[in-house]
Amino acid sequence: MDLKVFTVLVQKNEAILKKLAQRNIRFVADVLSDGYIDNAEFNIGNAEKIRDEDASAFSVIINADFLTGYPHPVLIDLKKAIGLYADSNAPKEKRIESALLMSRVNFMGTDGIRGKVVADGKNNDCVTLFVRDMAFTPGLVRITSYSFAKMCIDNGIVRTGDAVVIGNDGRDKAFDWVLNKAVCMGLSQAGLTVYDCGVVPTAIVPYTMLKRGIHCAAMLTASHNPSNQNGIKFFIDGKKMLPEGECGDYVLSAYMYAHRFLKQNQEKRCQAHEMPDILTESKEFIRSVLPAHASETLKGTTIVLDNANGAFAELSRMVLRDLAISFVSVNEAPIGANINLHCGVAEIEGTEFFYANDLGMCIPFVRELFSRGRASQSQKVFGIALDGDGDRGFVLFYDKEKDLVAVLDGDKCGYIIAQYYIENKKINPKDYWFVSTIESDIMTAVSAQKNFGLHSKVVSVGDKWIGGFNEGNLLVGLEISGHCIVPLTFTADDGKKVSLVSGIGLLTGLLAIIAIKELKLSAEKIVEPFESGFSKTFYTFFVDKTMLYRNSPLWNADRKIVANTVQKQIRCSLLPADTTVLFEDKEDPNVLYITLNDKQGLFGCVFVRNSGTEDKTAVYVKGRRGIQDALLAIGKEVQAHHIREMKNKTRIELLYENRIMKLLEHTPEIDLNDIKIELLKECSPAIGESDLHSIVHALKKEGRINVWQAEGTTKISKI
Repeated sequence: MDLKVFTVLVQKNEAILKKLAQRNIRFVADVLSDGYIDNAEFNIGNAEKIRDEDASAFSVIINADFLTGYPHPVLIDLKKAIGLYADSNAPKEKRIESALLMSRVNFMGTDGIRGKVVADGKNNDCVTLFVRDMAFTPGLVRITSYSFAKMCIDNGIVRTGDAVVIGNDGRDKAFDWVLNKAVCMGLSQAGLTVYDCGVVPTAIVPYTMLKRGIHCAAMLTASHNPSNQNGIKFFIDGKKMLPEGECGDYVLSAYMYAHRFLKQNQEKRCQAHEMPDILTESKEFIRSVLPAHASETLKGTTIVLDNANGAFAELSRMVLRDLAISFVSVNEAPIGANINLHCGVAEIEGTEFFYANDLGMCIPFVRELFSRGRASQSQKVFGIALDGDGDRGFVLFYDKEKDLVAVLDGDKCGYIIAQYYIENKKINPKDYWFVSTIESDIMTAVSAQKNFGLHSKVVSVGDKWIGGFNEGNLLVGLEISGHCIVPLTFTADDGKKVSLVSGIGLLTGLLAIIAIKELKLSAEKIVEPFESGFSKTFYTFFVDKTMLYRNSPLWNADRKIVANTVQKQIRCSLLPADTTVLFEDKEDPNVLYITLNDKQGLFGCVFVRNSGTEDKTAVYVKGRRGIQDALLAIGKEVQAHHIREMKNKTRIELLYENRIMKLLEHTPEIDLNDIKIELLKECSPAIGESDLHSIVHALKKEGRINVWQAEGTTKISKI
């Protein structure tokens, strides 16, 4: 837009912008703008973001009646709002409301905020650096932590001087704890007193706050992500934040933008108070929520435990020793840089079975499970795989008769635990709910309702939606990724009964194995506790996630691709002739959720979403058995579109990714060390070890390469 026209337009709307600003309702030209649109200092840059023909829509959006009654601080991307308003065919007021709601800025993801660690980030505007490059800098961590504390103080959740609990998953050790110090500094700078649990599984942070009556907490972790990434999960009164509300993601994002240039208080140093004996207390808590006869039930069972070189490395062994059971602990030597590296849930998810013929391609944990299983005289060898922060857990079962390892993901573990609770605790299923997420097998909730008589509900991706479920008594909440939540009631220090609704991967694994043994499940029922459907996920990494949102060009193109591919599959007789495609709304408005139905009802679904925990976009296809070829075709078409259109050209990882794929065109397999040498010759800047592993991990998850361990090194080949 012409600078003079823009300046006049802002001046014309100066009064309403001032009123809105007094209520902390602010506009930016777009999320990468230098500052608010009503700040004349940034007029030149802001004018360049808005088109001349958008002048009328500019005034309509700014003067919307909807904003008059909007109750919380918020940051609005004006360019996005104008685009959504202009492209909508809805009635005017509905167009305005929808455009404003969809253009609210949210720096949070599915589970807090995460990005790639840039430990020496010197850019003053760390928020813009995060949006542009996913850079997770000490400055960003300090400002985000400060903003969280300030938001909680302003809303009366805590007062200045009150306690706040923090913890971390151990990966920050690789960066000399610079990010943990930044969390502490930000919370202290806002006026809170920090109590540090140290390296603990995520669930121990909300447990600690509930036990001691503390209302705010933060966990420094990137969960299952590679070690070169980190993040923060925030808790209020024991639960994770949701997007809406006075202390929701949108409000926190507005606070972050407002304080993005906040200087560090050089005079005030963070003096965090250590939490004494927290691991012993945590061990006793986990032991207390297991069945009293757990040791007896597990007698004679061998458990191979994969700690993912993460937060559970020490605590898991304390728990298993206390149970006095036979176990082998692997990946238990965390140094920060090795968290989730060739281990843990992240290396296993998406795999149903590991076969003996493919043993050479398996990660060491799975090989250890085969070894122990083959040496055992009975069907009593199980594995438990955790992720970096220990909130996710899979059970692996060695089937001696078939000489294979079956993976029991979050859906299967949760279903078996629900069956165990119903049969052993003699509860009335009509009084309880079984909650899964849209990532789950669509048959999980159907089976729980049909076979157990439980109420069921399917919510958006993320265990925060399970933790926030309030429609009835939760029996089990789960998602296929390994989050499994059973409400854990205990007595707080003030004598009140409180309930923890947070995933504990080790507890998930132990409860599932105890349930398997006490229910006397056959090998067939262990492997397939319910009649499962088909599920496949297609990932695209290192993407520009700002391209995918409700009614964006990419969103609408994805809708068209799905609809067209469905029609093609009908013509090929791979889908029923009466298949209809329906588009549904979910709790997360930026999830494109599509159901496939025939006269008998729902038989499949496709959904597309940006990951809130990693730099990737995913296409999920799920449905009943028998239509997998059609679902795979749909998923591949949408993924191909994302790879063509969404790759972030500014990311250095894309350069490395393309070079690796070119190297693989000329040789059947390459040693990872040789790849690093080639990249150092041809690419600048130099690539770090953890960055290289994250790129290889991404290519593997995209289904473009094979990765395996051989002779003490990592090998890759093109698929």
